[in-house]
Amino acid sequence: MCWNNEYVEVSVSTPRDVVPKLALGCLVAALCVACGPSEEDIKRDVRTRFDTNQTIAPLALSIEVKRQVVYLSGKTGTPTEQQQAMALAKEAKGVKLVVNDMWLNNRSLADKVKDALGQDAVVGKIPIDVEAQGGLIRLSSDQTNREERERIVKIASSVEGVKEVEDRMR
Repeated sequence: MCWNNEYVEVSVSTPRDVVPKLALGCLVAALCVACGPSEEDIKRDVRTRFDTNQTIAPLALSIEVKRQVVYLSGKTGTPTEQQQAMALAKEAKGVKLVVNDMWLNNRSLADKVKDALGQDAVVGKIPIDVEAQGGLIRLSSDQTNREERERIVKIASSVEGVKEVEDRMR
């Protein structure tokens, strides 16, 4: 073809040439749509939703994502907090399922154990973190010796409602 006394090459596609190009284009488009957000994108989206929610942000829940399934773990104070965290995670783009691995802190039992420990003259002044999951009590402190730990576990075990004591003290 001639254009201002210059020759320009023009290629004409035959239907046979167009079909493979069209098929490749469709395949690329389908793959892009099928990929969706990455696991890291989903985790970031869920974390942002949690961090901007006044109820969920202080809980510092753990988020793991595998194959578009979100796994939530950590301690909550109420079933409502767990339900709210689950709902927020489900809203994130690309999430197929949310698994609840969170555990409910039994605050009233933890408070009973704290009160019993606080009334003891020997261990009452030692800072101890008390968590309760059902009838299980978890005790944490980095300021105890062996005798104090034994006494703390004995006191916690004697509180009504305590079925098991997990000693995480040092």
